[in-house]
Amino acid sequence: MNVSYWISRRLRLGGKGSSAGVVIAVAGVALAVMVMEFTLAIVVGFKDQIQAKLAGFDAQISVYGAYDPYTGSRQPYVSATPQLDKVLADALPDTERRLAVRQPGIIKTDNDFEGIMFIGQAPGSNFDFEKSNIIAGIWPDYASDSCRNSIVISEATASALGLDVGDKVYSTFIIDGNVKMRRNTVAALYRSNFGEYDRTVAYASLAGLQSVCGTDSISGSRIDIRGLAPEKISKAGAALQQALVDAVGTGELDEYYPVETIAESGAIYFSWLSLLDTNVAVIFVLMLCVAGFTLVSSLFILILERVSMIGVLRSLGTTKGIVRRIFIDLGLRIVGLGMVIGNILGIGLLLVQKHTGAIPLDPEMYYLASVPVEIRPWAMVALNIGVAAAAWLILILPARLASGIDPAKTASYE
Repeated sequence: MNVSYWISRRLRLGGKGSSAGVVIAVAGVALAVMVMEFTLAIVVGFKDQIQAKLAGFDAQISVYGAYDPYTGSRQPYVSATPQLDKVLADALPDTERRLAVRQPGIIKTDNDFEGIMFIGQAPGSNFDFEKSNIIAGIWPDYASDSCRNSIVISEATASALGLDVGDKVYSTFIIDGNVKMRRNTVAALYRSNFGEYDRTVAYASLAGLQSVCGTDSISGSRIDIRGLAPEKISKAGAALQQALVDAVGTGELDEYYPVETIAESGAIYFSWLSLLDTNVAVIFVLMLCVAGFTLVSSLFILILERVSMIGVLRSLGTTKGIVRRIFIDLGLRIVGLGMVIGNILGIGLLLVQKHTGAIPLDPEMYYLASVPVEIRPWAMVALNIGVAAAAWLILILPARLASGIDPAKTASYE
């Protein structure tokens, strides 16, 4: 039988004088667990949603026009030839590849104008992201010739220009020094709450933009690749670039095609998101300090209440190791109770926020309408294991002090 465990299980967590200390210790552990779970779930959710918005507007990986290593110049357009598509498919299977045209232009009304980046993408692409942001009108069927002149603009652009769904506007483009104009119809309005993207991006027909740029039906500004797990983007980008270089060496391709990942095109946002990891580490350390302080204080109170018991046990020949384990087990009971309460309240509140979005955010500052939550079970399990391990280490000090009490001096202690 484990003597230390048997004794610790029969000890109350505190008497009349120490009950408040135990309650504070349990509350401290519960609070620390809750705050760390909130921090982890919210930061992960925030990063996931921001990265999803970036990928929705930009693309996880993009392949651009051929690059000449001798002159350092790059062609403005890339042609989605069968040979190039085969290399892309072999290097990154199970991904979505879409030809895209990105052309800067101006949307002009009778009274005002706005500079816009027009994006046209292959009609058969997955437009779930774009459609999820629509707040008025209907996403055009760009596979139909009837929607060739339809555009989708943001709510911010519509507000700035006084436009609404169904209005007619003129779009102006400057191509090789020549001015080209198109008359478009506003088919829908979108709102993504993503700062500059909302103010500068409009969607148009791929065929319409190809006509403006003077390219053929298989050429565009770039080929966008989506469908990768976020953590695999950098490695996939490097692997794709190497595959394209190797294809030139084998004669499968005639030209070098540069590759850019979202981490490069959205470097400012990714640098900002990386700072959140530092904030998480700081919060975790602070919460462990709070929990550790209250835990040690409570255990010291419990030890002082049981000085006489320690003296009796030591007089009966109980080893220091057993006494130490008794108080570590006692402290772990406090930790366990606090963790159970913290997990129930923490995960419960996170689930409420995840499904209701009860706590709003200012989209102008945070790019999101409500506090994001992403609960990853493995991360929560790892967090709880880490808290338990840290608590065990913290409890060693007061437990060692308890085991070092001299039995001869306990008789006079009251």
